[in-house]
Amino acid sequence: MRSRVEALIIGGGATGTGIARDLAMRGAEVMLVEAGDFAAGATGANHGMLHSGARYAVTDPVSARECAEEGAVLKRIARFCIEDTGGLFVSASRDDAEYVDRFLPACGRAGIRAEEIDTREAREIEPCLDAGIKAAVKVPDASIDPFFLALGNVSSARRHGATVLNHSPVRRIRRIDGGFEAVIGRGGRERRVAADVVINAAGAWAGEVAAMLGVSIPLCIDKGTLVVFNGRLVNRLVNRLRPPSDGDILVPHRTATILGTTSSAGAAGDRATSAEVERLIAEAEAVLPGIKESRAVRAYAGARPLLGGGSAGRGASRTFQVIDHACDGVDGLISVAGGKLTTFRLMAERTSDAVMEKLGRAARCRTADEEIEPFDDAPSSDFDLEAMRYRHGTSAAALSPFSTVPGCGCEAVTRGEMEHYASSPDVSDIGDLMRRTRAGMGYCQAGLCAVNMASAMDQGARELQRYYGERWRGVEPVLFGEQLRQEMFKAHLLKAYGIDHTEEGR
Repeated sequence: MRSRVEALIIGGGATGTGIARDLAMRGAEVMLVEAGDFAAGATGANHGMLHSGARYAVTDPVSARECAEEGAVLKRIARFCIEDTGGLFVSASRDDAEYVDRFLPACGRAGIRAEEIDTREAREIEPCLDAGIKAAVKVPDASIDPFFLALGNVSSARRHGATVLNHSPVRRIRRIDGGFEAVIGRGGRERRVAADVVINAAGAWAGEVAAMLGVSIPLCIDKGTLVVFNGRLVNRLVNRLRPPSDGDILVPHRTATILGTTSSAGAAGDRATSAEVERLIAEAEAVLPGIKESRAVRAYAGARPLLGGGSAGRGASRTFQVIDHACDGVDGLISVAGGKLTTFRLMAERTSDAVMEKLGRAARCRTADEEIEPFDDAPSSDFDLEAMRYRHGTSAAALSPFSTVPGCGCEAVTRGEMEHYASSPDVSDIGDLMRRTRAGMGYCQAGLCAVNMASAMDQGARELQRYYGERWRGVEPVLFGEQLRQEMFKAHLLKAYGIDHTEEGR
């Protein structure tokens, strides 16, 4: 099978799917291919934080302004996946008391609304804060669901005519007839795609994609580890009022709190370690003393693709760059690198501008003006059939009679929803189903719902073992206290299915 498009996008994270949406809305013929599932890379391995920009106001003012402007845009166009919690920067007893004097003016210069408040008021907002905090500033941070954001982009791009494919890795790509030809897919399902322009939005894998065409990108991969706690330990996003460092952000996200992050040299696929978890918790204790007694249910690591050629780690800018590889002798190849989840739409706009220029076409970007429609199957927050009818529309008639029977108690997902999502051609394994429903992401880490998910997908013990193996990667670094007891209980339950959930199941 051979297809022809104007623009082939490689990478299905927030930026790649955002580019697909943008170009499709401008009338371009677009195909996006993703090697795994949408948002399964760096997009899904972050805090879920919608930055106000305040974190970077002092150290990285360009990124701070980008985040401030784009955060306001996203609150307008992606309301379905954003909880506008607000944010609070607090200075711990051992922090530099004068940092706030640099922080507030820097926020002002970046266009960030920042208001210093009394520490007593801060503790009324966040009762669990340390009694010794020395300063507090309110900022407009928020939490965002990165999975639903990317899936919303996918739905929007498809509605505007784009072809968007997951589980379709690029095998080979070459120059041909003034354009490109790529071979995508796996096994006996490979297809050839001809394109006038190729957009490399592969994140941490962007260097590998560029190398297929003989060029290089100056990327450094920064590993960031995060810890998920059961329950909401804070009401707002709580940031440490100091230069960016380890363990200084707490994000309330749905039924959990996410603590992060570390910064170290790494590679895509690196795992979180127990030592990193311990370091993060020790740092967070300075502002939230009770966190050590809270139950950590998971740890995970993301690979930040930072622009190289200068500082690394915390010293590297969080801004982005659109690279036209015509200067490398590969005209028609455009890469986008760096940036934040918060700035994905701006990254997509600038990249799409470059693509349209290559295509010799002119059309205005509309992504800042038009709302991203929720993806077709956005989950409900309870077992309400009317809410499911509203969400699924005409497809509600196809739901099982057991629609309202609980499938995942932690995240309030029904059996009917699992069955509905499982029928999607995008969903090929339990992990895909998890990203669309959030089943398995709660405090039991799929201990009581993975069997329901496997049943909905008509998959057996082998796939269940593989999925539990993936969950184990995140649970192993937090095996202490209540989580250790939970995993011992889970191991006992799973023996009935002949499953050892501590194996990674290849």
